Amino acid sequence: MGELVRLRYKLMWAKTRTRNGKIALFFAGYILLIMVMAILSAGGVGAGILAVRSGKGYPVAAALLAGLFLQALLATVLLGFGMTAIFSDSEMRRYPLRAPERLLVRHLIGILDPFWFLILALELGLALGMYIYGAGSFWLGLIAVLLLFVSNYLCARVLGLLVERLVSKKGGSTILLGAIMCLGLLPAAIGPQLKKGSPALRPIIEVLRSTPPAGAAQAMTHVDLAALGGLAILAGWIIGLTAALVVLERWPMKARVAQATKLSWDSPYERIGAWLGPQNAILVGQWLRFYSRNNRFRMIYPLAVPLTAFLVVVFPKQASPDGRFMVALGAFSIVGFMGTVQFAVNQFGYVGGGFRRYMLLPTNPAAVLRAGSYTFLLLGSALIPLATLVLILFPPIPLDWHTVLMFVGSAVTAMFAMNGIALWVTLLAPRRGNYSASFGNDLSFAANVVVIGGVMALLFLPRVLARIWPDAVGPAAWWMALPLVALSVASYFTSLRRAEQTFVARRERLLAIMEGRA
Repeated sequence: MGELVRLRYKLMWAKTRTRNGKIALFFAGYILLIMVMAILSAGGVGAGILAVRSGKGYPVAAALLAGLFLQALLATVLLGFGMTAIFSDSEMRRYPLRAPERLLVRHLIGILDPFWFLILALELGLALGMYIYGAGSFWLGLIAVLLLFVSNYLCARVLGLLVERLVSKKGGSTILLGAIMCLGLLPAAIGPQLKKGSPALRPIIEVLRSTPPAGAAQAMTHVDLAALGGLAILAGWIIGLTAALVVLERWPMKARVAQATKLSWDSPYERIGAWLGPQNAILVGQWLRFYSRNNRFRMIYPLAVPLTAFLVVVFPKQASPDGRFMVALGAFSIVGFMGTVQFAVNQFGYVGGGFRRYMLLPTNPAAVLRAGSYTFLLLGSALIPLATLVLILFPPIPLDWHTVLMFVGSAVTAMFAMNGIALWVTLLAPRRGNYSASFGNDLSFAANVVVIGGVMALLFLPRVLARIWPDAVGPAAWWMALPLVALSVASYFTSLRRAEQTFVARRERLLAIMEGRA
């Protein structure tokens, strides 16, 4: 067992030193920083001590424990991603261990993660602080912390297994990302509706009182029968999570079986590609088929319209009345590239060694780059009518046909502009990616700057401009959309022609990167 624990630490250290490991570590630290900032914004440690001394230790402890509970879930799933497969029961059979020992070792390896030690130390410190300031019993607090620690670990294991099972199924990545986005956007959507003292808060509070952090806080801050009630809540959660973990571990993952398909040159992909001319039909169809089978693309692309609709509805409400038009216009502009830009800036990053086959086709090698770029334009333009329909049905501002035309023009302009920039990022800053991965960031630094910077610029610059110059853009300037669209289209095709020449000159360099030789 000691050897396996040491192996676990070696693998975790090696994973943390990789690029994706550093990104996961950054996000874990970012989440912890947000939690600390939330505590300080609520009055800091002094306000917490004052609340405990005034008899309000329970809500303070419940809020802090809930933050630590969620932090442990998110950070453990991020930092421990991929470790379950290494220490699965089938892999553990290679070691001289019996079935109960394999079960014990797997969970022992998981719970001895250094991050769990940090969470346990923080929770013990909170229990000790409550005891020092007279808000509860030391021994009841210690028992509550240990039970909360176990329930937190079991919840993280269950969550990790659910993610693995869901991602392994077709369409599961899209469902998972949709659930994450709904959870992330739900507070912003319902927050204004839930005012202090609102009756709608009561059922939510009652549900939260039955969660493990609330149960631990109840046992930590009471010395009567209420403390036993908190311990009972924790025991119930541990039993339920253990049962769920047993069921999930006995539920085997279905291996994907390659299916033989008949080769066809007249599939729906080629028929769609023929819209861009017969010389592009086969290659555009190939790119459509290539990305339609990618879990990451199937997860991101369908969510572009609902995400844009949410931003168009929510962002204008946070701006001044004079700046709502510009804010809504900027948020709507991202729909044309939101679902494809992550792949457009690294067009060949997922083809691997298959990049060499493109060079053997009986056509100009630049046709591959051109067809891929046309594919992203085709996919992005398909989302604009859907987003426009949502805009008309749920208008955040008063609309007429001039305003709708301006919104559509801004989306088309941003789409052509971003795809023109993406051509050069694909050629000058490519990076080999993992086609099978559903999560992770495998883009280069330049690609991240373009993707994140482009979205943030369209979301936040209009808000800044609205404060400085409220009348800069308004419905009366709808005619400006027409020359902007023409300018962006001309700029894109100019960029495409020059990028084709650069592609031919850099194809050997691209080949070395895609094959992992550079």
